[in-house]
Amino acid sequence: MENFSANIPLNVIRKYSRFISLILIPLFLNLIIIGCSYYKVTQVSNDPVEIRQAQEQLKYFIIHQGDNSWHLKNIRLKEDSKEMVGEIEPLPPEHQSYLKTDPERANRYRVRKEFPLHEVHVYVSEYVKGENSKVTVPLSSIKKIEVYDKDKGATTLSYVFGTIGVIVGAVFIIGLIIGLTGGSSSSPPPRRSPPPNTPSTSSCPFIYTYDGKGYNFIGEMYGGAIYSSLERDDYMLLPGLDTHNGKYQLKIANELLERQYTNLSELMVVEHPENTQVLADKNGQIFTINSALIPTKAESSNHTSYFNAISKKDSSFYLFDEENDINKNLSNLTLTFKKPKTEKNGKLILNGKNSLWLDFIFGKFNEQFGTYYPKFAEKQKNVPANKNLRWSLNQGIPLSVYIETKKGWEFVDYFNVVGPLASRDMVMDIDLSNVEGEEVKLKLECGFMFWEVDYIAMDYSENTLVDVSYLSPETAIDENGNDVSDLLTYSDEKYLVQPEVGNKVVVTYPTIPVEKNKKQTLFLHSKGYYEYIRDYKNKPNLIHLYSFKRKGAFPSFSKQYLYNFVDREVFFIQTLNQGDEN
Repeated sequence: MENFSANIPLNVIRKYSRFISLILIPLFLNLIIIGCSYYKVTQVSNDPVEIRQAQEQLKYFIIHQGDNSWHLKNIRLKEDSKEMVGEIEPLPPEHQSYLKTDPERANRYRVRKEFPLHEVHVYVSEYVKGENSKVTVPLSSIKKIEVYDKDKGATTLSYVFGTIGVIVGAVFIIGLIIGLTGGSSSSPPPRRSPPPNTPSTSSCPFIYTYDGKGYNFIGEMYGGAIYSSLERDDYMLLPGLDTHNGKYQLKIANELLERQYTNLSELMVVEHPENTQVLADKNGQIFTINSALIPTKAESSNHTSYFNAISKKDSSFYLFDEENDINKNLSNLTLTFKKPKTEKNGKLILNGKNSLWLDFIFGKFNEQFGTYYPKFAEKQKNVPANKNLRWSLNQGIPLSVYIETKKGWEFVDYFNVVGPLASRDMVMDIDLSNVEGEEVKLKLECGFMFWEVDYIAMDYSENTLVDVSYLSPETAIDENGNDVSDLLTYSDEKYLVQPEVGNKVVVTYPTIPVEKNKKQTLFLHSKGYYEYIRDYKNKPNLIHLYSFKRKGAFPSFSKQYLYNFVDREVFFIQTLNQGDEN
């Protein structure tokens, strides 16, 4: 994205500037979303635990029967008779606008006029009137309970990534004009698009699996291995990969401005009991999941509960967009799990990915190198991997995991960068030998808005015996029709090199029969690295770059960049308002 506009002829931009402006003005107006935010709807059961949890969070209860609605206050639960009692009163105006909503999507509200946040909507078939305004609601009469919370994902994306969307929109419009008018012979070739709605500036090789009808995007290999010195193994779960003509088939594609070097691409076939799930950690160790338990609490630094966001896979992410009390450039989420008193090990299960913001801001960081970037990247090839990893951890780029012990918070391990385009199921072995009692507390921490997590759980079961087979490629046909399977079969000095946008290879693997009462789970074991292709024209910002050696400098740069263009949005709004007054 950062290179494209630099190659657009200035005369083309000037010639069509009025046309571009007329198109971009609505985009900016849509970006501002003046006075609007979003909320989400989560449906919970009529279990007393759910109702009590909503009470503890000071939720505002609204009871519905047919077309009638009231505020329900002074609520008490009578578990012996399975009833909820309380008092009803008319709804104030600020709670009347969102009595009907769409639970399947983010819902917009006007910040200054309505207040749907923290509402709980209880839909009942019947209730019993008591004295004055008292009512009794049998729990069996509750048809559904809907909890309203702020949709931080939709709200953040609308304000923050809207700016990126406008930039992408501008590039697309100008590119379209060049395409229609002939443009310039110096214009770069058009970039092939990654999966829809992903304005990614950089990533890693894309993996698609074939289902007999077409290819499905699954994820990105060896994320963050941006120099040869950072080459690493990667273990990607391949959900839903099925056979076609008796073979497994997938595609490895370069769809970004990168040079990609894949050393190995083999299938790990794990055969296990039908009622067991398996996951591979970052080192390829297999863990069986038999009884995953969600946390009893999930709180940010300011004690806001995100239990609903991470208790199930529903694309309702915790965005790590609340500041850490100790280091405001970082963000964390503290998790509390019930634990068998004598248990010495647990398996932390997580579904998540990196944010588009991290992808975008890392591009802006690289831009600071300007014309020096190619030389810098070349020098990084000789920097030891552990030094680059230490820098990355000091900047909050991986997702770090801590455990609370008698000595305080202790570092456990980290999850590797996985890219911003697809969530992954991940697992981490947790040593509980220094944790006493029947609770365990973990803390996930990263740079402000660098990760997004959808689901978190813990499993204490013993690992079940499994069989693991490794399948080498039978064929690997590149875009020119050549079979390059020998480049992907072993971890050696031979690489599949994909240096240009549009390079791809279709890989097939044999299948092996599955035993009765067993099932197979497949992982793509890959190894490699990739390099950015950048042609910055600006001078290196050497003084600023030197500051990035400090711990926390990169997330600080990220937050400052974010705040700067939020300030620009505010200025734009004020300018519009002044125009209206005149």
